[in-house]
Amino acid sequence: MKPFLYFLPLALCPLALHAADAESACMAALDAVKSSQSEHLGPVITAVMEASGGDERIYSKVMKKAADAGHPVALTWLSRQSLQQLRYQGVNPETAPEAVRLRSVMEQAASQGYIPAVVEMSHYCGSGVGAPADEQAGMKYLMQACKANSMRARAAYLLLSGRLEKGGDKDAAVAAELKRRNFYVEEFLAALTAATDAAKSQEWLHLAASHGSPGAACTLGLHYLQEGKDAMGYEFLKLAADRDHPEALAQLAALMLPDAELSPGLQPLIQKDNEAAIRLFRRAVLLGFPRALIPLAGEYHKQPEKYSADRVFELYRQAADAGDPRGGVAYAYCLVEGRGCAPETERGLRILNQLVDAGVPFANMALADLYFNGTGVPADMGKAIRCLTSAASVGVPQCYTLMAVISQLGNASKPSDPARARVYLRMAEERGELAAQQAFDTMVQAGAWKFMP
Repeated sequence: MKPFLYFLPLALCPLALHAADAESACMAALDAVKSSQSEHLGPVITAVMEASGGDERIYSKVMKKAADAGHPVALTWLSRQSLQQLRYQGVNPETAPEAVRLRSVMEQAASQGYIPAVVEMSHYCGSGVGAPADEQAGMKYLMQACKANSMRARAAYLLLSGRLEKGGDKDAAVAAELKRRNFYVEEFLAALTAATDAAKSQEWLHLAASHGSPGAACTLGLHYLQEGKDAMGYEFLKLAADRDHPEALAQLAALMLPDAELSPGLQPLIQKDNEAAIRLFRRAVLLGFPRALIPLAGEYHKQPEKYSADRVFELYRQAADAGDPRGGVAYAYCLVEGRGCAPETERGLRILNQLVDAGVPFANMALADLYFNGTGVPADMGKAIRCLTSAASVGVPQCYTLMAVISQLGNASKPSDPARARVYLRMAEERGELAAQQAFDTMVQAGAWKFMP
């Protein structure tokens, strides 16, 4: 033990150096963002990732440290991120004690003259975050931002004052804003016309994208891909990703994965590159896109020699905190098994049962795994089958194949039952499960079934 303790500080030195470098890079980048009055955190992420060797865990730590030091950009980031979590969790943003605290955090940032925080405070006041809605206070913040030449604030003011209409070009104030290339105006107009005039909405989105809107470019990219216009869709999606739109980054990453199925039109445009996909997923996560957490964790899990189990666990925890049911199931499963964390069997099982009660089918599948393999609970084939049956009944038909597998394999509570396995496999095929026999043969040959490999 003594030699291990002796070398431990040396082992931690690279991480400590990375963190120190990342903190310095983070503060310099945050100061630059503050000076330019930008709300775009891409340069901060780039600086921290380069200084930390690409460790996304360090980004959150240094940003929180900067927020503790009162940096307005970091305070704005912290308030936005935390409020998003509250909303995913279904918390009332007006009365929750945490929302009250987050409002004060945003007020602190706004009081330092950081205009994106001032705009956010107009939204917090107008929509009732941390206090009852107060339109007068919200308009006061909005006018402060307008006087500071905030394009986003001016667009919101035009909309709230009734001068932003579906026609868009009839009002002199709107026409003046369009001449200033305020893509926020064009985005609002696209949203206003979307339900009644798809062509007009698309026209406004094209104009917004040409004026620099990453959101408009992403919307157009996804639209054209759905329409089968692959080349145009890819170009807009790539444009949005180049402008750091988090959903566009995640969508492109998914297309770049080695096992992604691409349409003939996309095949010559997309280069499969697992590491590049990981970098895009990671950037999407750091830009606040929670749906990228699970695929990033999955890619990390495939490379245990490069990405540690605790790093995967942290992503699952974040996904669970963001209200993603898949993240909640994976997080609880890891707690039971002690994957990347100290085992907390009772807590993990409690979370899984809560998710089952909430109607999350993957929670039933995870419990089935635990009962079949006797992990954290006594092996019980009957309970495993009942969990899979419940999941199948709410839209996970491949559970019939899994029931066939565990019946064929048997466990400590019940011996192998090939006849019952054939019944379940036939039920799987009758319900249209794709490659049920192939999946069955592969898992039986491996001699195991696991919810998480």
